[in-house]
Amino acid sequence: MEHCASDNGDGCGGFFPHKTLAGLCAKCRKISTLADGSTEQSQWKGMRQCVGCGLAWKNLQAELCGGCLRLESGTSALKGTSTSEHHLVRTAVDASRLARADALDARLHKQPPPSALHTTSGLASAQLNATPTGDTKIFISVQCRLKSSSRREQSQTDLDCGQWGKPWAKADYLSEVLDDSLETLNNRWSKEHKLDLIRDEVEFRWSGNKVFLPNTANNTVGQVYMEYLTGDMAAFYTQPEAKGKRGSGPKNQLSMALELYVDKPTFMIRLKKFQAGRKRSATVTSLLGEDVPGPKRHAIIPSDDLCKSSFVRTSRGTVAASTASNTVSSVSLEKAYTTCDVETGQVEIIWPENAEIFKGFLAKALFASGATKHVYQLTMDSELFVAKKFFEIGSDDSVTADENAEFLKCELIRLKTATWFLRKFKAAAKEMKVDIATNIILSEGFLAREVGTPSEASGLGPLEEGSSAVWLVEPHRTKTVLKFSGTLNHPNRQDKVGTTISSFAHFSYQVSNRELVFADIQGSPMNIQGRDTIVLFDIMSHSPTTDSGIGDHGPDGIESFISQHCCNHMCKDLKLTPLLEIEGDSGGSEGHPEDDNNLDNNEK
Repeated sequence: MEHCASDNGDGCGGFFPHKTLAGLCAKCRKISTLADGSTEQSQWKGMRQCVGCGLAWKNLQAELCGGCLRLESGTSALKGTSTSEHHLVRTAVDASRLARADALDARLHKQPPPSALHTTSGLASAQLNATPTGDTKIFISVQCRLKSSSRREQSQTDLDCGQWGKPWAKADYLSEVLDDSLETLNNRWSKEHKLDLIRDEVEFRWSGNKVFLPNTANNTVGQVYMEYLTGDMAAFYTQPEAKGKRGSGPKNQLSMALELYVDKPTFMIRLKKFQAGRKRSATVTSLLGEDVPGPKRHAIIPSDDLCKSSFVRTSRGTVAASTASNTVSSVSLEKAYTTCDVETGQVEIIWPENAEIFKGFLAKALFASGATKHVYQLTMDSELFVAKKFFEIGSDDSVTADENAEFLKCELIRLKTATWFLRKFKAAAKEMKVDIATNIILSEGFLAREVGTPSEASGLGPLEEGSSAVWLVEPHRTKTVLKFSGTLNHPNRQDKVGTTISSFAHFSYQVSNRELVFADIQGSPMNIQGRDTIVLFDIMSHSPTTDSGIGDHGPDGIESFISQHCCNHMCKDLKLTPLLEIEGDSGGSEGHPEDDNNLDNNEK
């Protein structure tokens, strides 16, 4: 009775003189009901235990609990009593002890396991685990707050914009919630202002106009919830009226109350430009909503370039046979081996013989889709990726396996080449002490082809010998996309990231010996290793020979960049060769100050 042990030998083996039930002690019996390795189990293992009866709890201060202390003192008092009196008292004590033990056993086995220890984080964790609908979803409510010159107007949310809310999966990214909220607001906003808000004019804040801390706004919904609404920060960021109710969502649903902060003054400046409809002879309007100089500019590259470029452009050449893909089930994949020469930037892609086979699973539904490619989720080795294939290459016929493989190879070459240029760009900025946005990277990626019969996802039937279903595989990221340029549009942004990318495009054009212009530059906001990062992907390029891949407009594409790019302070600080306006252009110089020497006298 006094020893802690079960029939199968489990238990701590301790001796508890006042233990009233055979088998495990109360502490071991509780631990046996908890999931192995769980936080709650670890907490119970660390709790102090009464050496008399085996009960355990956090606030136990002495070796004996109060009941065992009374038993010990009662036993000592019994020394001077008669045998009959001793027996009666002993019986009463044993009955009381058995009753307490039975009550404890009933609580442990008939009721749900108790929550974690009563700390701030423990209570939040317990609520997170105990909420029936909180396992995978969090209800997010949104109101709007408009930035204004009036401090009084900024002190409260705008009721005219309304409020909304819906549940989001914990695995969704907060940037996707922001995109959805912007679309919701624009349904009403554009009716009044005749122009949609764009993403640069909005941001998320917490209820009460509380801002996000750095490197936290691009996490998943679940990570944001745990970061702000549990633990030490919960007291500040939890909406006051929501305490005890967990926000304004449905009953038993975890909730987050956010505000969509709208930079209305910046919007009004853009609206005035839109309404004025300024269409100078040398100005075109970007698809991204910005005015850019018109198509009358040429590059003058002096003999003393920034550096002698060692870049050698990768020729598309002959591409190994491959394929496309489309929907479900298990697939066996082999990876292509890709290298990028450190000195020249040349990319080589090889399908090795007897390559290692990787097992993967393609999702049935589209994850995302662009103008030319479909994107599907792919799981390999418990990691989540996206797999891309071409469905449109500009012809009326459907895309063949070989065409898909050829153009995916071009996409990977663009990705690796842009990575090479970005590395050189950052190195030059560091050496010359130019302050650029360093939180910009290129997506990783590799080609993978299916082994055996093409999957249903590929959409392919029987293939000719030598052909296979090929995918461009990249790490999984948010669906949110930030556009920095178009195929033939190169806006001049004022934010640090946009300015950096514009300067990077200029740098790449010059260092490539005017053989490459990067276009359609876009990226997704992600949190990588605790840092907010812009991950660029699906970059297009223009080349003199028009053979760098889908969207290559050749000399016309290069000219569109030359004519529209306006040098910013980063271009100047990096000593990039300015793209000068030709004589007679009425747009005025927006490059370096020394560009004035090249203007017509009437424009000076």
